[in-house]
Order: sequence, then C-alpha cells, then structure tokens
Amino acid sequence: MNPSDVFRKRDLTKINFEYEELVGRDLSDSNMKGAILKKRDIHNADLSCTDLTEADLSDSILFYVKLRGADMRRINLSNAKLWDTELYGADLKDANLSGADLFYTDLRNADLEDANLSGANLRHANFDGAALALVNFTNANYDSHT
Repeated sequence: MNPSDVFRKRDLTKINFEYEELVGRDLSDSNMKGAILKKRDIHNADLSCTDLTEADLSDSILFYVKLRGADMRRINLSNAKLWDTELYGADLKDANLSGADLFYTDLRNADLEDANLSGANLRHANFDGAALALVNFTNANYDSHT
C-alpha cells in the first residue's frame, strides 16, 4: 500500500484531524461525515467522492484540492481558501461558504442549492451547469470571468 493511501476508502466519521498532516493525502471515497478540519492546510489532497456532510473546514486552506463528486451537504467552509479547487459535480446543498475565497475554483455541475456564498470571492470561478437556486450571493465579489 502506498503510504499516501492510508486514509483512502476509510470510515473517518467525526474524526478530529487537529494534529494529522493532510497535505497531499488521498482521502478519496472515504466517509468523513462531521469531521473537524478547521484551520487546516490540506492543499494538493484528493477528497473525490468523499462524504463530507456537516464537516467543519472553516478557515482551512484547500489549494488544488480534488473534491470531484464529493457529498458536501451542510459543510462549513466559511472563510476557507479554495484556490483552483475542483468541485465539479459536488453536492453543496445548504453549504456555508460565506467569506470563502473561491478564486479559479471549478464548480461546474455542482449543486449549490440554498448555499451561503455571502462575501465570497468568486473571481474566475466556473459555475457552468451548476444548480444555483436560492443561493445567497450578498456582497460576493465576482468578475466577468465568473
């Protein structure tokens, strides 16, 4: 087994990752419901198809993270930095992304119904095909490329 695969396809429900190094880790296909990952640096990680329902990733750094097809309903990503993060097809219903920095984030075909994007930086974010019903965009920052 590749050492970076140690968390792949695992049940990590409600785990507190306060002291675990997550940079570059493969956590894909795992169950991380309610996991506590706030104020963590988890750039270059793979969380594709991971269940992150109700997880707390507030104030975290998620640069270049793969979250393709992840279940992120009711996740807390407030004030998180998600630069160039892949959220293609992710389920972000009722997610809290207030104040998040989504610079160059791929949100194509994501479901953002009832999500809170108030005060978020959406410059260069790609929302093609995304479900945006009832999204709160109050004071969000966007540009002509959004």
